Amino acid sequence: MQHEFSDRFDGFDDADVKASAERFEEMLKSKEAVFFDEETYEQLSEYYLNNSKWDMAMKACRIGLQQYPYSLELLLDKVQLHANYEQFDEAMEVLDLAATFNPNNNEITYMRGIICNLMGNYEEAVEYFRESLLLSDEKETVYFQLAQTYQNWQKFEEAAHFYKKAIKLKFQEEVAFYELVFCLEQANKLAENIDYFKELVDNDPYSHFAWFALGMLYSRLGKHKDAAFAYDYAVTVKENFASGWFNLAHAYMNLNNFIDAKECYINVLKYETPTAEVFTHLGAAYEKLEQYDEAYKNYREAANLDEAWDDAWFGMGSALYEQERWLESIQFTQKAIKLNEANADYWLLLGDTESKLGNFLSSNEAYTQAIAIDPLNPDIWLNWSLLFFEQGQYGKAFEIVYDGISEMPDDADLFYRAAAYLIFDGSYNEAYKYLETGLILDYDAHTQIYDFFPNLDTQKALFRIIEQYK
Repeated sequence: MQHEFSDRFDGFDDADVKASAERFEEMLKSKEAVFFDEETYEQLSEYYLNNSKWDMAMKACRIGLQQYPYSLELLLDKVQLHANYEQFDEAMEVLDLAATFNPNNNEITYMRGIICNLMGNYEEAVEYFRESLLLSDEKETVYFQLAQTYQNWQKFEEAAHFYKKAIKLKFQEEVAFYELVFCLEQANKLAENIDYFKELVDNDPYSHFAWFALGMLYSRLGKHKDAAFAYDYAVTVKENFASGWFNLAHAYMNLNNFIDAKECYINVLKYETPTAEVFTHLGAAYEKLEQYDEAYKNYREAANLDEAWDDAWFGMGSALYEQERWLESIQFTQKAIKLNEANADYWLLLGDTESKLGNFLSSNEAYTQAIAIDPLNPDIWLNWSLLFFEQGQYGKAFEIVYDGISEMPDDADLFYRAAAYLIFDGSYNEAYKYLETGLILDYDAHTQIYDFFPNLDTQKALFRIIEQYK
């Protein structure tokens, strides 16, 4: 969600500005007065703003305004800095001052809208933006800010309406397309907007953003094949479109096409500054391809880029687990948990690894943590119950699965597992009931029960019962 100000300035690579910055910083150190003209102060404040050196930008504004108190550019930069520091009242005071020197300036009105939006005064923000719209040469930017305001106000249909207006006027920023899809999803209006997104593409088939938006729509609707098709067009139109490659990779992951997903993630790394997130996803693609060494390498790369990226540590733990390197795996999983205790998958992996190492109590504890966080993950119930089953505690194993069924009464796997445990426990009639429900819920999943009974006679008896439900 962005609340940025309009791009009032572009990045300075200008050697002159850098030289001015050096002189300015020297002046601050030596406390000697150096003369700069108004334009240089404006360039300095914007140079520092662009480089996120807010304190220096504020100094340039303050000293500049002492010499040129009517400079609108310096006043507006100062407003932006106050907003960056969440000093909204101070920002409004500077705008009031600016308005006394520039009574009918539209940029001041526009900035008032932005500050009101940031303060949560949405009604007021909308009024300012509507006023600004009448005089603005960049109506698409004002429409975008109106949309942002309505979105913050949780009025998603109105927000979507204004995102569409901004896009119609060729607002060329990815974020507008993202937020439009998000707002339509929040308003439950995705499906009825398919034609709108198709029209975007028909009207401008060479717009990578239009194809990208169509892909996002299909992704959200779970139509991953259609999404992949649209994203593929987006990156065909603009080859270095990193977000397009990233989303295309996700679509392929959802389609279990891990080879193409891997290639797409590699392209993301080619076209944008590498991030821990992308390396983690690339690691996951390698892991799905059972190339565990490559997976581990990419997870490691992610952790090197961002030590606090818990997914990377979990990935390393998972890749080592798959290679049966339990002792090495466990330290990485523990590190992931230290960084993020609220992820059930981390506790599940820890439970599985402790179990492999024969640490019954630690394993039980980890599964208990996992289930408290995510009681709707059937894998946790199944793996936890297996811990007791392997100890010959069939009654306790059944109890765990029974609790899982009370959370997820439609999960066939839990019923099949309950049936297996009950057979081991000698409760055949009850086992039959659970088997029956499993077969009704998902007949094809029944083959898993044979894994528990290598004895052919038992398999034949089960097969006869199962056949009746075919």
